[in-house]
Amino acid sequence: MREAAIEKSDPESTDLRANARSMATRWVAGWRDVLTGKSLVADLLAGLTVAAVALPLNVALAKTSGLPASAGLVAGAIGGILAGVFGGTALQVTGPAAALSTMVAAVAFEFGATGVAAACLMIGVVQIVLALVGAGRVAKFVPESILAGFTTGVGLKLLDQKIPELLGFDEIYHYKLIDLAGMMHQPQWLHHVSWHAAVCGLVVAFMVTRLKAFKRFPAAIIGIALMTFVSVYLHWDVERVGQVPGSFPRPSLPLVEDERWFDLAAKALPLGLLAAVESLLSARAIERLAPDVRRHHPNLEIFGQGIANLGVGLFGGMPVSGVVARSGVNVQSGGRTRLSATFHGVLLVLAVLYLSRFIAQVPIAALAGLLSVVGARLIEWRELLHFAKHHRIEAVAFLVSAAGTLSGHLITGLALAGLIHLVHRFVNRHEAAQQRELAEAKAKGTRAIVKPQESEGRKPGHWQALPQHHKWLTNIQGRSLRAKSAFVHENASVVGQVVMRDHVHVAAGSSVRADEGTPFFLGEDTNLQDGVIVHALKDRHVLVAGEPWAVYVGKRVSVAHNAIVHGPCFIGDDTFIGFKAVVHDSVVGAHCFIGHGAIVVGVEIPEGRLIPNGRIVDSADAVALLPMVAAHHGEFNEDVVEVNRGLAAAYHEHDGTSAHAERALEARARPIPTASWDERWIPQTDKERF
Repeated sequence: MREAAIEKSDPESTDLRANARSMATRWVAGWRDVLTGKSLVADLLAGLTVAAVALPLNVALAKTSGLPASAGLVAGAIGGILAGVFGGTALQVTGPAAALSTMVAAVAFEFGATGVAAACLMIGVVQIVLALVGAGRVAKFVPESILAGFTTGVGLKLLDQKIPELLGFDEIYHYKLIDLAGMMHQPQWLHHVSWHAAVCGLVVAFMVTRLKAFKRFPAAIIGIALMTFVSVYLHWDVERVGQVPGSFPRPSLPLVEDERWFDLAAKALPLGLLAAVESLLSARAIERLAPDVRRHHPNLEIFGQGIANLGVGLFGGMPVSGVVARSGVNVQSGGRTRLSATFHGVLLVLAVLYLSRFIAQVPIAALAGLLSVVGARLIEWRELLHFAKHHRIEAVAFLVSAAGTLSGHLITGLALAGLIHLVHRFVNRHEAAQQRELAEAKAKGTRAIVKPQESEGRKPGHWQALPQHHKWLTNIQGRSLRAKSAFVHENASVVGQVVMRDHVHVAAGSSVRADEGTPFFLGEDTNLQDGVIVHALKDRHVLVAGEPWAVYVGKRVSVAHNAIVHGPCFIGDDTFIGFKAVVHDSVVGAHCFIGHGAIVVGVEIPEGRLIPNGRIVDSADAVALLPMVAAHHGEFNEDVVEVNRGLAAAYHEHDGTSAHAERALEARARPIPTASWDERWIPQTDKERF
């Protein structure tokens, strides 16, 4: 509830005062999480792990950009602290970024290290202005295909850089992952592998992956420390982090010649925009890895990045942004609040001042093992397969975004991917209109809108208009509409407006209650076995062919003993729901098989999926992991449908001689007056009583 209240307080208005108030509210809420949470130890251990990974990366990126190592150390330490304190995300880690290195190198080549520091000040001012005018909200319009492609590109780039380091190749070979793939048929490259380095990297990767179930166990830092000790004790000849400077430069205002400020600003402006874009994309990407943390505030995050770049510039550093790789390590290492990112910066300061000789002994391959795991987890291949199956143009946008990120042409890749996405939006504008309709309907309580050909609720000629007055007394007084061949056991209960098509079988002990949520539909040949409960929430529906149903169960659906189907809910044709299974607030496609004791809550399951026995499916990630049904699952449901159709017919014949059954059949066959439900059953008492 607290999160919901805060989200509601984040206005979309560009009003400066309202935007500043929104940022202040979120900043206070973020630090309240730190002070009231119980994750201090986890955050400190995560910060320690991230610092161990970030320190050599900061040095390496500084050298790649043509700057001294101190520039990278300042950027990681000062920028990490300031962005962690003032930023708008819980788990994002700030520091030098590989995506910025090409542009930073161009500035360093033309203006030197002092010019880069001055550019940091300009970038900071630009980002603070963007935050105050509310430009950060534009990031929410970045489509999922482009975001997933960006994340995948970062993951592939990490693997391309770190797998050769994990294998311990000397720098003279300059191997990349694509080079290794091309040499697989030539085993001579194995002679260049440092097996000691490979052991360091693989042990760390093994510990991180196999111990991930133990959330509080700092597998990454323990693995790195273990391999550092072993490699030093056994005198392994592996590449290490190496000498680390033991001090920071004093803060000062960088001086640039007057006539060169304009030229420097022309290069700093696009660099600042790129850093802001990468920070926001990184923040969204990290939320995909840790969906249970507080969502980021885009304007506050850009503001924090601006403050960080101002501080870095005063200490002679290089531009910083939020980085997916280090943030991914933070998530993997168990970080929970912004304290982990802030503590990572503090540790970098202390490490430079007091622990530089110990950090110098860490094997590069051990860090590469950790980052390889992070890179592999950033690759969203399931999203690509989903787009390839359902939205091929979005799959192209995904690939273009990934290729631009991987090749270092981030802005070009994102721009082209955005253009492709806009083309897709235009071509499928009618589908987009339907999605907006669904969003508006969900805001009013509708669970889903199902395509028109799925509905047969209007086919019985005696169906009348739905009531406008949804009071419970009216619902309870509603009559079920049954086909003559449908059978409801005398020990079963059917209450309210329930439509039952041909050969529906409701077994003994079942309870079909359309008293709160209403109406219900049961398609032909559907069977509800002993003890099944069908119920629904008030004023919550699925729209099938434009008509609202609290529960819609298609044709030839089997709901086994003691299962619960609780609306709003749609169950597609030829689906089986096992013993004691629960389906609530969900859309289940046709030809699905839900195992015994499975729980399906708040999701939309595509057709033909198998939910194994006892499986809990309550998120999109859980849905993505579901396997396809096998042929024998469909055959099993066909057998159950056939058996229950025979049972319904047998019960009809058995009860046909009883006077009660004859009167019931006569009543079902008697024409129903044309008056609608709401006119027929509106009570004469004060409706507000109910």
